[in-house]
Amino acid sequence: MPVKERILETALRMFRMYGIKSVTMFDISRESGVSKKTVYEHFKDKEELVQEGMRFMLNGHEQHLEDFRQQSANAIEELLKEVKFMEDMGNTINPVMLYEMQKYHPAIWQEVEVFKKEHLVRAITTNLERGIQEGIYRNDLKLDIMAHMRLLQLETVFQPALFPATQFNMHEVIREITAHFLLGITTTKGRKVAAGYIRIEQD
Repeated sequence: MPVKERILETALRMFRMYGIKSVTMFDISRESGVSKKTVYEHFKDKEELVQEGMRFMLNGHEQHLEDFRQQSANAIEELLKEVKFMEDMGNTINPVMLYEMQKYHPAIWQEVEVFKKEHLVRAITTNLERGIQEGIYRNDLKLDIMAHMRLLQLETVFQPALFPATQFNMHEVIREITAHFLLGITTTKGRKVAAGYIRIEQD
């Protein structure tokens, strides 16, 4: 693995675990097995490292979206793969990192917001269109409304104020919300397809 990529992956892992402020450039150099001088040869300061690290993560997310789209048998399988990916990602992200990014790195946080509003909404819309073509999603859906609603659902799961970890299990929340979403958008055929992946009671 190229040195720069190793530094980025190490920094992202540490930011997700401990937050951004508590992780120093020395910590990153030690953990990635390179000198502090080498880290500064690739990144002029921590701000640049945070910025490139987040872009690296977002680009990876976008690639996963494309992989799920190409490697899924149908729209429901694609949607559930994305849900599983977000669950796994949520398991590795300390909410402190998100809080610190909003407060201390607003320009970088803005890039995250743009990614959500453009790339994620487009991916959700494309999935809805696919499901309609496959006959498993209702053909009367208002795509723009449903795509934005789905994004809001996913954002809600990662807001501790709404679903405190002391009261709710993140996996149960995201799966319950996803099942509810699928029940609202699927046709009779779609419910049967969905039942092959998740537990849905048939009428």
